Amino acid sequence: FLEQLKVLFKDEDPAVRTKTCELLHALTGHSVGRQALLSSSLLPPLSELLDDDSSSCRRNVHRVLNRLTLLPAGAEALLALVPKLMLKLRQEEEGEEEEEEEEEVQVLLLSTLSRCSRLDALPALASDGVSLLGRKLSHRSPNIRREAAAAMMALSVCEDGKQQVCEEAVLPVVVDLLQDEDIEVRANAAGVVMYTVIITTG
Repeated sequence: FLEQLKVLFKDEDPAVRTKTCELLHALTGHSVGRQALLSSSLLPPLSELLDDDSSSCRRNVHRVLNRLTLLPAGAEALLALVPKLMLKLRQEEEGEEEEEEEEEVQVLLLSTLSRCSRLDALPALASDGVSLLGRKLSHRSPNIRREAAAAMMALSVCEDGKQQVCEEAVLPVVVDLLQDEDIEVRANAAGVVMYTVIITTG
């Protein structure tokens, strides 16, 4: 069944591609569905839809990928996609709009990157992750600040991440977040501080 969806990924009608990704999103709402998708050969063609012309289709792809990272095997499978996801986050930043849909995509991206980076921070660190996430820490949306701080915490666990947090002067911004109105933002910021200050530079 899943393998047959490849044909629909390439359908000329964006509504068909969007609905196909919606179906996968519903499927990945269950652990067995996430495992089935990971066991299939759909991930490469699905990831190509991150560049789809339809914003609805792209948003559904982000929803599916985010759900896959609920499984450690899913986060591991997506590690190879981290550079592309970082590029997408940068593009979202450059073309930022006021719409809630755009915020949802950024939150999904940050959440996916956070879960992948908890498994292995190096792909995100190699993609200028600390600098890019650092700019998200001051975003007007508490949801984006929360996920950016969570992702930054994941990056600050390893030695290289700690050093980059210090070199990019992210720590003062993180310290300011300790006073944020959102309790989860404050908690994630505290995590970044905790991991970073154990080195002399921090």
